[in-house]
Amino acid sequence: MFEYTGNMHIHSRYSDGSATISQIRNYAKQAGLDFIIVTDHFNMKAASQEGYKDGLLMLVGMEINEAHNHYLALDIDQVVKNNTEHPQEVIDAVNQQEGIGIIAHPLEYASNFLNEGNVYNWVDWSVEGFQGIEIWNLLSQWKGSISNFYKALYYILNPQGALIGPYPQTMRRFDDYQRQGKRIVACGGADAHAPGLRLGPFYFKIISYPFSFRSINMHTLLPQPLSGNLATDKKMIYDALRNASCWVANDYFKNSRGFSFTLCDDRQIWNMGEDVPWQENLQCKVSTPYRARVKLYKNGELAAESEGREHLFQGITRGIYRVEAYLRYRCKYRPWIFTNSIWVN
Repeated sequence: MFEYTGNMHIHSRYSDGSATISQIRNYAKQAGLDFIIVTDHFNMKAASQEGYKDGLLMLVGMEINEAHNHYLALDIDQVVKNNTEHPQEVIDAVNQQEGIGIIAHPLEYASNFLNEGNVYNWVDWSVEGFQGIEIWNLLSQWKGSISNFYKALYYILNPQGALIGPYPQTMRRFDDYQRQGKRIVACGGADAHAPGLRLGPFYFKIISYPFSFRSINMHTLLPQPLSGNLATDKKMIYDALRNASCWVANDYFKNSRGFSFTLCDDRQIWNMGEDVPWQENLQCKVSTPYRARVKLYKNGELAAESEGREHLFQGITRGIYRVEAYLRYRCKYRPWIFTNSIWVN
C-alpha cells in the first residue's frame, strides 16, 4: 500500500475563506501535502481548477446547509441545494450522484466570546445513508475552547493547545454505528477559513491555512502510487475514503506518516477498512513512527494498551477493531492518530 496525506474541509474566497485557490495550493504545497479537498459553502466554483499543479492534487466538493446539519459532499459533479431542516433529502441528493457524504462537525461547544455563541451542530440523527462522520474538526474545537479574552489571546498564539482530540460523545456515536454494522468512515477536517478577529486594538488572522495544513489531516492508503493523471488519482483517493482505508491525525507535533495498523496471520495482512475471516492465530500489529501510547479498541471498548514504537496484540477474536495513538510531547500525552476499523467476521 502507498500512503498519501491530504487535508479536507477547506474554504476559499469562493465562500467565506480568506485565501484564493492559488494561495491555498501554495500553502498546502509548503506543508508537504499530497492532495487537498476544497469544500466551499453552497458552491463548486473551484471545480474548474481541479487537478494537479506543482505536484499537488486539488479536488473539489462542497459544504451544504446553513444553521445546522452541515454536510460535506465529495466526488460529485453538480451542486446540491441547501435543505437545512430536511438533511435526509440532502443525503439522498448526494447519493444520487454516487458521491461521498460526510456529517461535518457533528458536535460543537458554544463560545459566548466568539460568533455570539452560535454552534453548527448536526441535530437530526434519524438520517440514513451517509458515508462518514467528521470525528475531529480543527476550527470547531478551537472555537469551543474560547471562553474569555485571555483564552482567546492564548489560543490565537498557540492554536495547537486547543486540540484535545475527538470529543468522546462523537466517538461513542461512531462506535455505535459500527456496532450496528454500518460502515461509517471516520474523517478529520481542518475547516480552514483563516478568518480575521479583532481583540480591542489588535487584529489577528486565526487558524491560518499553513497551520491548518499541518494539523488535522487525512492519511490514505492506495493500492498503487499516484500517477499524475487526474481521473485515475481522483478515483483512488475517493475510493480510499469510501473504503475507510485511511486514518485521521494531528500532524502538528509529529507527522504520522509511516504509521501502520494491520491484522495478520502467517500468510496474509489486512489493512483498515477490510474484512478478516476469523482464525485462531490472528494478531494485530501497530507501528508508530515515533514512540507513542497505543490503545486498541474492540467494539468501541478499550481492549489493550501498549507503549513504544512497535506494538503487538494477540488473542484477536471476532469484532470491530480500531486504534488510537497518543504522542508524548513536552511531558504530556497528546491525541495523535485515530484510525478506521478492521472487521473480524
